[in-house]
Amino acid sequence: MKTNLLLLDTMKNMEKLIYSAFSMSNQLKRKLKIVYVMDIHWVSTGGEFVGSTVPGFSEGYRMIETGFRKDFEQAETEIRKITAKYFEKHPQNIHYEIEVAETSRLDLVSKTVEREKDVLLLMSNYNTYSGLSTGTINYPNIIDKVPCPVLIIPDKIETFSLNNYLYATAFHAEDLKAIRHLSEITAGADGKNLTIFHNMETIDFESKLKWIGFKTLVKDSVDGFHLKFEHANEENVRDALTKYLSNESLDVIVILKEKKGFFEDLFSSSETHYVVTHFDKPVLVYHEENLSKKQ
Repeated sequence: MKTNLLLLDTMKNMEKLIYSAFSMSNQLKRKLKIVYVMDIHWVSTGGEFVGSTVPGFSEGYRMIETGFRKDFEQAETEIRKITAKYFEKHPQNIHYEIEVAETSRLDLVSKTVEREKDVLLLMSNYNTYSGLSTGTINYPNIIDKVPCPVLIIPDKIETFSLNNYLYATAFHAEDLKAIRHLSEITAGADGKNLTIFHNMETIDFESKLKWIGFKTLVKDSVDGFHLKFEHANEENVRDALTKYLSNESLDVIVILKEKKGFFEDLFSSSETHYVVTHFDKPVLVYHEENLSKKQ
């Protein structure tokens, strides 16, 4: 079954995230699975503790873990209260499940994908496990690890429309697969508009020819959207997106995460944070490796 998996690990802005997940699932006619996960192993062994040699770090970590566990014990009750409140305000027929689990988040996502097949992972743009007063915890980028697309939702918005999408392309071989999958997962929504956006660093003949060719490929292989094509000519993609989005009303930004290439810098730690927080819009991320396995 087509499933949206909302992965929660904090109560921070939880109500807004759950409301957004229900609203999105209703618009796309997809099942919603809400899982509050406590993955202490992720924190304690999944990455390197920066500042762990600072006096008092261990005590500070124990206090943080105690807080996580307290929230975890209350999570299911709170999620059910929020869910009941949502349906009082928005009566809808949505198939949903609620679960709490002390487990590996990566295992949980992988098993859900294996069982449900068509899964879209929903996550907050809030980094739960950073901000220890005695140091910073680095941990693996979940986008690199999970076998499904990831929709990163600003944790301060309660709902958003799913009509206007922007796909930022660098003419990658997997772009067409990502765009076709986007068309599939949004099949339940009406009146969809898709802007294909490219930042043309140079405007020579070869660059123009690639742009024309890519537009033709998209038109010939993608349906279900009203298509629009826009290009910019800025020094980098961050500036191009910032300038374009400041003048356009769009609902979701879609990006292909490449191992190497045009958008590689967007997914360094600082650039990822910029993209998923600066524009204050949901960001749907496809991973090159996952798409390369699809036919």
